[in-house]
Amino acid sequence: MAGLLSWRRDRSASLFERIQERETGFSGYSRSGDLLASIKQNLNQVLNSHPGGSQSAPQLGVIDLNDATASSSDFRQAIEDAIRNCIIHYEPRISRVDVSAGRSDEQDPLTLSFHILAHVDFDDIDDVVEFNIHLDNHQRYHLS
Repeated sequence: MAGLLSWRRDRSASLFERIQERETGFSGYSRSGDLLASIKQNLNQVLNSHPGGSQSAPQLGVIDLNDATASSSDFRQAIEDAIRNCIIHYEPRISRVDVSAGRSDEQDPLTLSFHILAHVDFDDIDDVVEFNIHLDNHQRYHLS
């Protein structure tokens, strides 16, 4: 039988990280660094989900690259919009986000990259963070 546990809501960790912390007994969080790491981990999971893959949140994830190219003449804009909407809806610690397509690398022109400028508003932390996202050959997004 599951017991009711009280969680400190002033933590920067996600629900799953707090559950893992409870199980392992680890509690060494530094506020801003761990908040950023937690957000990046969550975005990696959320952005690598595909719409329709979750029954409880059918819109969770970013459209497949093939679907983006078939449904829009500007597939980069379609993916930008999908990334922006996914972050806004599934990362509650980010209040505003701007997503822009990165410039193609001259040495690897087929690599898709995006730049994210996000406003983190969590408890007493109000900061602007930047991420770069790259789509690899296996259609997985990687944050850096």
